[in-house]
Amino acid sequence: MLPDLSRWIKTVLAGILGALLLVSLLAREDITVNAMDFTLGLQVFEHGYTVIDIPPLGTVRARTHQFPLLFRVTLRNINLERLSALVHSEQPRALFAGMRDDLRRQVVRFLLRALALAFVGGLGAGFALYRRGRDAAVAGFAGLLFFALLFGIAYYTYDEAAFREPEFHGIVEAAPWLIGVAEEALAAVQDLDAKLKIVADNLLVLFDSLSDLGREGGAAEGELKVLHISDIHNNPIGVSLAKQIAVSFRADIIVDTGDITDYGTRLEAELLRGIEEIGLPWIFVSGNHDSPAVIETLRNLENVWVLEDDVAIFPDLDFAVAGAADPSSQGAAIQIPSREQYKEVAQKLRLKIDQAEVAPPIIAGHHVYLVEEFAGRYAVLLYGHSHRADIRVRDNALMVNAGTTGGAGIRGLMAQGELPYTMVLLHFNRDGHGWYASVADVITVNKLDSGFVLERQLLHQPRPPLPLQQQEGEFPRNGEEKEEEGS
Repeated sequence: MLPDLSRWIKTVLAGILGALLLVSLLAREDITVNAMDFTLGLQVFEHGYTVIDIPPLGTVRARTHQFPLLFRVTLRNINLERLSALVHSEQPRALFAGMRDDLRRQVVRFLLRALALAFVGGLGAGFALYRRGRDAAVAGFAGLLFFALLFGIAYYTYDEAAFREPEFHGIVEAAPWLIGVAEEALAAVQDLDAKLKIVADNLLVLFDSLSDLGREGGAAEGELKVLHISDIHNNPIGVSLAKQIAVSFRADIIVDTGDITDYGTRLEAELLRGIEEIGLPWIFVSGNHDSPAVIETLRNLENVWVLEDDVAIFPDLDFAVAGAADPSSQGAAIQIPSREQYKEVAQKLRLKIDQAEVAPPIIAGHHVYLVEEFAGRYAVLLYGHSHRADIRVRDNALMVNAGTTGGAGIRGLMAQGELPYTMVLLHFNRDGHGWYASVADVITVNKLDSGFVLERQLLHQPRPPLPLQQQEGEFPRNGEEKEEEGS
């Protein structure tokens, strides 16, 4: 009798060990829940946690059930096109409920598969030990019942509410703070447009006063006004502010020098469709945070000109803007290209400029490495990237950095000290050589108190040498040369 009992105990233990081995090795399953791809996993003899891995951001976990199982869910991929279609076709609550139900069904299927693995593992261990079908079957059922017991304990003690107080590891440790920031931003966003309109109107009053002062000193308001913005980084407030300033100051053209998004995803690009409401020509050159998906979306907007290495000509204004895309925007990776890559892009753009019907007074790029290749030309070079507004002369060119019109986006919230919203309104006039920038209004709007600063700078853009007849005192009036050419 005792030998038989000993044999039964050995058979059961063999079945449990075989089940543990096979489940530990093979309990993995890839699943798809709407637009998201996950991998489900199971670990034995761990504390009763459910762990959600979000590479490369880190993990979120909660103590949801009793020892000894750990359930792991790893996010592998998000299909942004599918997600965008779902967001547009369903209400958020219905979408979330459907995803939750689908996930539960697939988790149940995964656990049933794990039970099957437990039976097979026990069966194999029993057969390897005794080479008899009956003993192998007993071992298989022992492994099955062991895991059924563990799953039962987890099921009856499982508490989804534990995720109300989760643990964060990795970059996502900032998640509770970011959630609080998002809630505060959503609560305040309805007031922002009204505040920005007040700021824009007050700036306009100051602007008119500066214009009057300028006229007394001989620097009249420009014939053409270009609003230079950059580095919006997904911040809708930046777009709204640019709209208010452009309308209030009666800008003719907006030039955006890139990084309009953070990660260059199609979902981010969909948020930019409000640009169409501005109505003004919006010239865009991509930055290192943008991507082909962003470029494609912007290209489909009626008032947007996307320059990849080209010249946009406005015959009604007798004006042109040249620009080139940042090399890294041709893919999804966020990186800063080498100087050699920027030189190659600049060389292509230089050929387009030389062939253009109208010489562009403005050359735009995202990074200073690109535009500085044109420092030998008599032009205004617009760029961004550094998030710091700056105006300076280099060789024959006037270089203008708009800073960050979006306050650097989410990184602006995390930066030490405040990064304000900045942009530059450039006033252009004409002489015998064409357009030149005469005045720059650097506009700074603080985030914390909605205060603003308008700094007017009288510019000294280098001009080419005058022809001999003009040096002797014969200066053509604006447009006179073109009239003579056409007669």
